[in-house]
Amino acid sequence: MNFVSLRKMGLAATLASGLVAFSAQPALADEGRFYIVPGVQWMDFDSERQSDEETGYTIGLGYGLTDNLAAELNFTRINMNTLAGRDRLRALRLDLLYTLDNSIGSFSPYFVGGIGDSDFSSDQETTANLGAGLRYRFSDRVEWRTTARTFFGFDDNTYDFGIDTGLLFRLGAAPVTERVAASTPPPAAPVDPDSDGDGVPDSRDACPNTPRNYAVDERGCPIVIEEVARIELSVQFDFDQSVVKPEYFDDIRRVADFLSQHDDVIAELEGHTCSMGEEDYNQGLSERRANAVRQVLIDRFGVNPARISAVGYGEARPVVSNDTMDGRIRNRRVESALSTTVQRPQTRN
Repeated sequence: MNFVSLRKMGLAATLASGLVAFSAQPALADEGRFYIVPGVQWMDFDSERQSDEETGYTIGLGYGLTDNLAAELNFTRINMNTLAGRDRLRALRLDLLYTLDNSIGSFSPYFVGGIGDSDFSSDQETTANLGAGLRYRFSDRVEWRTTARTFFGFDDNTYDFGIDTGLLFRLGAAPVTERVAASTPPPAAPVDPDSDGDGVPDSRDACPNTPRNYAVDERGCPIVIEEVARIELSVQFDFDQSVVKPEYFDDIRRVADFLSQHDDVIAELEGHTCSMGEEDYNQGLSERRANAVRQVLIDRFGVNPARISAVGYGEARPVVSNDTMDGRIRNRRVESALSTTVQRPQTRN
């Protein structure tokens, strides 16, 4: 940005500072009111335009959709000096402006965005703009505002930067009903406390002191849901062995924890063998394997013996064929499946 541009921006800032010397008025209702905005438009054009910085005029006609949101139709005219000679820009756009309730000192910040059409001597293109600005209100009818925004040209993929500043004149006075509403606070609603913060007032809360993360019904009581809790155990054994290998202790501990959490569950351990050997021998081996796992639960993890049963099925229930080595290895096992239905309070999302 060159010295001339800085001087133009400094001139706009000086004008703004002078206007702020007037006393500011409290914000009034703007919904349903038309306004006009004459002003000055400064543009820093994309290099594709073959023109750097130019200044022209702009004029807008707006309407307050709400006290914070307004729609505005705006026309801009700028004469340009380009490498190819004289040119001119005539632009028409439709914008939406949203004013924030927060303020920066005496200034109200706002955002603006819209779409429009830019007509140059050589071509025409559709544009979109997005920006932000500050406004300062002098009275019910008059305010000053300035906006910085970026313009994107869809046809030529250009980015132009612009700053516009001007005075806004509202047409017609603010509705009397709006002024009363703005100055008179609504009557306070009766207070019905919600001591446990579950969303149900104390006067209708049949379950006080409900934890805040629980979902509740219309009476303020926790909503209970049912779930199936389940755990499975599979312990493999070496050929003709009934000794539990340490690598399965963690799996057995998880079964012990499950039994500790659910007092109504009984663990039934089922022992199995492969088909190698005599059937009577395998029956005894399967029982020894089941009892070995049972003993680990009792001795190592302190489970009540009355809550564990052990039964052997010999070679009668293979999970896979015994025709292969891998199949026989998988059939030398103790397994169990434990499940129960549990109720728990539903938590809030």
